[in-house]
Amino acid sequence: MNWYKIAKKDSCKGWMAVRLDTTNSSKIKKWGKKYISDDIIYTKKGHGREGGTHITLVHGLCLDDPAVIRKLVEKEKPIKDKLKRIGFFRKDPDFDVVIIKIESKDLEKLNNKISKFLNVESIYDEYQPHCTIAYVKKGEAAKYAGDTTFNDTNLIFDKIVFINNKNEESNINLGK
Repeated sequence: MNWYKIAKKDSCKGWMAVRLDTTNSSKIKKWGKKYISDDIIYTKKGHGREGGTHITLVHGLCLDDPAVIRKLVEKEKPIKDKLKRIGFFRKDPDFDVVIIKIESKDLEKLNNKISKFLNVESIYDEYQPHCTIAYVKKGEAAKYAGDTTFNDTNLIFDKIVFINNKNEESNINLGK
């Protein structure tokens, strides 16, 4: 998703994520290509198939300095999570989003910590860890729900990525 186009404020377009390793990212992209046909992909407004496979940690950050985030997370241990079943979001009136649900107390804890201590202007009411596969035409996502291809795939992340309001990217190590 092009987060920059939907941020509440122009000064709050920063976001953080963890990026999946190339092996798991490739598997997810191949699954999407195999099962989600091009004719149902929603391509308007910068959407489509997810290019950079990631799990968003927080979006709507109103800061540009990665040093602030480094200080906040420097003692955090690596993030452990588990991919679960395929699911979907249908909150947008124009499209659905095919996702992989994520189970992770670590992601939830870190999201809460960042949201508590930093200025965050999110358009979403609650944090739901997930990995987006593709944006599809309205009503097309439900047929993928429940697929267990990625169920119980364990992942560990020792760094997070921070993209600031100027679209500058910084890698931030955890536990260092």
